[in-house]
Amino acid sequence: MAIPAETFFLRPDTETSLQQQIQQLVVEAILSGRCLPGERMPSSRKLAEHLGVARITVTIAYTELVSNEYLISKGRSGYYVAQNAPSRPKFNLPDQSENTGIDWSRTLGQRFLAHVPVMRPQNWRDYKYPFIYGQSDPRLFDHHNWRNCALKAVGRKDFDILATDYYERDDPMLVEFILRQILPRRGITARPEEILITMGAQHALWITAQILLTQRRTAVIENPCYPGLRQILNQTRCNTISIDVDNAGLPPEKLPDSLDVVFTTPSHHCPTNATMPVSRRHRLLELAAEGGFVIVEDDYEFEISFLKSPPRLSSLSIRQAA
Repeated sequence: MAIPAETFFLRPDTETSLQQQIQQLVVEAILSGRCLPGERMPSSRKLAEHLGVARITVTIAYTELVSNEYLISKGRSGYYVAQNAPSRPKFNLPDQSENTGIDWSRTLGQRFLAHVPVMRPQNWRDYKYPFIYGQSDPRLFDHHNWRNCALKAVGRKDFDILATDYYERDDPMLVEFILRQILPRRGITARPEEILITMGAQHALWITAQILLTQRRTAVIENPCYPGLRQILNQTRCNTISIDVDNAGLPPEKLPDSLDVVFTTPSHHCPTNATMPVSRRHRLLELAAEGGFVIVEDDYEFEISFLKSPPRLSSLSIRQAA
């Protein structure tokens, strides 16, 4: 299985050539451990199509990486990460928290309350228009592959991984998969200790709200929004301001002058499915840097993109607003 082409993307603010940028992307992926020795690289055609460059540009970059012993070429099979490629070094990513403009000692509320679960009618399937999110259509669900995955998960080979009690630690294989496969698609680089596995999105939003909000703080939410978030914020007793979304999501120009936290779903707004354009995302980040407020991004259905790759920002911008 080849490394997904979507884990690589070019930065528009660099002055280096396209070939040099592609070489740098691959080298960084190998040195960070996202691409391991023996793994097959994306084909030159797929990577060129994803990056929006000529195929010959990717081919030349790959050839240069072969000469530098980062990659090897296997005839018609493609390019692979060399077995003798540099191993993953131990280094700390630069701390970018000092440049966020956020006073974390004031932002963190350190209040923890009990959570009331969101209820839904048991007979929702009987409704004429069952507007219930998070439910699969049995007519479209891939039962065959789901069954194969279930058999593999409960097989003897993976039993130890499935049954191991990690106590207070997250599954290291899951954390590594997130580091190598999930975060790079969003332009995010992180250390393992910066990842926290939660029991779903609602649990993550509850933890975030309990840490960031108090009765004296103001939170901005989208209208309409995920109903579970509205109930979570009601538990914090914070001042909540709802802003109507348009066909491009949350409009930054409508944010109030004084606020502490903004909750938004830019990739795939719930429930309108609107996608926030990159220009509006940049403006939202600029306002957060100027006003010192925190953006909580609910990355709801990031992968839902039918015409082109999902939009994303640079890792610096995302880390500043995380």
